[in-house]
Amino acid sequence: MIKFPYSKPEVTKTDIKKVLAVLKNGYLTQGKEVIAFESAISKKFKSKYSMVCNSGTAALHLVYSSLNLGPKNGLLTSPITFLATANAAKMCNAPVIFSDVDQETGLMTPETIEKTLIKSKINIKVIAVVHLGGRLCDMKGISDIAHKYGCLVIEDASHAAGAFYNTSEPVGNCKYSVATIFSFNAIKHIAMGEGGCVTTNKKDIAQDIVMKRSHGMTRDKTKFDSIPEKNAPWYYEMQNLGWNYRADEMSCALGLSQLNRLDKNIKKRNMLVDHYYSALHNLENIKLPKKSKKIFNNAWHLFPIKINFKNIKKSRGTVMNELALHGIGTQVHYIPLYLQPYYKQKNIKQFSGANEYYNDCLSIPLNTLLKKEDIFYIAKIIKNILK
Repeated sequence: MIKFPYSKPEVTKTDIKKVLAVLKNGYLTQGKEVIAFESAISKKFKSKYSMVCNSGTAALHLVYSSLNLGPKNGLLTSPITFLATANAAKMCNAPVIFSDVDQETGLMTPETIEKTLIKSKINIKVIAVVHLGGRLCDMKGISDIAHKYGCLVIEDASHAAGAFYNTSEPVGNCKYSVATIFSFNAIKHIAMGEGGCVTTNKKDIAQDIVMKRSHGMTRDKTKFDSIPEKNAPWYYEMQNLGWNYRADEMSCALGLSQLNRLDKNIKKRNMLVDHYYSALHNLENIKLPKKSKKIFNNAWHLFPIKINFKNIKKSRGTVMNELALHGIGTQVHYIPLYLQPYYKQKNIKQFSGANEYYNDCLSIPLNTLLKKEDIFYIAKIIKNILK
């Protein structure tokens, strides 16, 4: 039995109370909870517009569609990410290419991006930057490279809710990008069960997303192509292809409740990470993720350690199974996308940084339900297994 999963949601009595209030009210979709949640997100992340939807994947697809990704306008992104970052572009029939990453952090850099852009044989319109595990990419440097090559930047901040570029600029304010997407999946810092959102400062993108997340429909009289009969409150128009990517009232009530304690959540994660550093520092065959000098630069969604499996003469699977016997859950983030059958590439040597990162990484437990003594127990077992 796994007592300490690598991640786990925290659901409080307040969360439950908020959701129950929606159920008792009987208005389950497209109501005030969605509006309140979107308003709170804009205020928290300092963006002009926020659009909540039913998954991070939907958020990506909505943004890519709004930026007109397609057969002639491709995407460049990281191979060390969840499938959705690339898949949502393929849903727009857009070509996708991958940049290498830093071997220590798993993050794309301005240098790896520019190298890929120079070699690319397709037109890259959008660069999707992935803030893996809550650690931030060099957005200023990447923004400069994107401008140099005429690309747009979006941020996949699925892991980075609560992180800051600096003390006053939260991820999501889109200072360096045209849009930022968040995932509010069950194990994210803000958990809706399933959910996500887009933040942007671009009015045209926001309006397009609002329409496309609800079947491409509009009820705005000022935007109608045709003139309906007088007194036609039922009338609506579908002016573009859209999807049902709406989020429901219960999920938004839960998300809003969780957003209200995001700062507390990040503070707890930083404290737990400090305990890991104390318990696992200076150990042979283990590298801990480099800790930023500015703690606000990392939201600590994951705590990925790097293990020299060759030196300890154990496979990663063996280590994971041995930890599981002690109730400790682990995970690998992520299998590089160029190794997936759909995206399979013959020349993987070009991804030397991604290959090295993937071969050594292992995410160990990190969630707000853990206590100091749990961290030291987990560290003790890790040390025993890796001796």
